[in-house]
Amino acid sequence: MKSIETICRVQVGCGPHNILPDWWNVDIRPFPGIDQVMDVTQPWPFEGLKYIYGEHFLEHLSLEGAVAFLNHSWNSLKPDGVIRLSTPSLEWVLSTHFNLSESNRDQRISSTFAMNRAFHGWGHQFLYSKEMLASLLENLGWQKIEFCEYGKSKHPQLSNLERHGKYTIAQGYPNVWIVEATRGNTRSESRILSYKKLLDKSYLSYVRSGH
Repeated sequence: MKSIETICRVQVGCGPHNILPDWWNVDIRPFPGIDQVMDVTQPWPFEGLKYIYGEHFLEHLSLEGAVAFLNHSWNSLKPDGVIRLSTPSLEWVLSTHFNLSESNRDQRISSTFAMNRAFHGWGHQFLYSKEMLASLLENLGWQKIEFCEYGKSKHPQLSNLERHGKYTIAQGYPNVWIVEATRGNTRSESRILSYKKLLDKSYLSYVRSGH
């Protein structure tokens, strides 16, 4: 029987249909069968974790919430602990949802809806390019950042975890980015502060302004 005192693997945003055995499954909503209702943008009750996993989760957080989540994840992992995340690929969305050379009016309207569904549908708040995702992790102090294939990992405990099907590649881009990163022993708080200021100047201040 699982006990919070012996937890070493946490799945965030598990939802009602992707509960993993031998993981501590958390979600902000009280779905039947989950182990804990938890807002992962708030301080975590865990320490010394080995692995954290989230599939199609990061895009449901605001960018500010994603920063908080990644910081709490870093603090809760032991050194050399690993996080694995999958999130929709901004590059894939752009390359597949709207064809600029399309001349059919109805198709362009349909594509406009499709593009906006990708950005705003299903509770999405922020979509990541590969470079943005890597930058976010790197500047928040994560190490050994590596993009992975669907279901594949150098860590046996992180292999074959993905449950969302329909993995595709279009024009060289996967429909989801799957990334792993490792917690080091220390990180630069001044670098994190500088990066937060950059995010605020580049994006967050515009969101708060309401314009």
